[in-house]
Amino acid sequence: MNLEGHYALAVQHEKARVKKKLFYAILLLFTVYVLAIELYHYLEGWDWLDSVYFTTATITTVGYGDLAPQTELGKIVTIPLMLVGIAIGFYAIYAIQDYGKAHLSDVARQVDSGVDDAEKARTGIRRRAGEHFERHIGSRLRKR
Repeated sequence: MNLEGHYALAVQHEKARVKKKLFYAILLLFTVYVLAIELYHYLEGWDWLDSVYFTTATITTVGYGDLAPQTELGKIVTIPLMLVGIAIGFYAIYAIQDYGKAHLSDVARQVDSGVDDAEKARTGIRRRAGEHFERHIGSRLRKR
């Protein structure tokens, strides 16, 4: 296999790794999110919407303060949710960024290829225009 083939294979493996990392980050965030929603629903007796609202406000670090756990167990659950939720949220953002970079390199390569093609076309047009000028106009100018 040539160097270009090895490079293409390495890029393919890196894309697969980044895609897998993104999948696990989102799965982990979703799992923590759903678990926290259920815990607040049952521990605090909140309806589902309030549980979703509080979990979202906590994980995103907004923390409006209009809802707060009243039970000791609810407060104890909230502490690790704050730490774990923020960490997993940042990891998910990092994984999304990594995924974007991996796919952006493809776009950049396609743009470079398009620019190269356009440059070749421009060079060809200039060459043909010069030949046309020489053939039809240059000979007339020399005759004068």
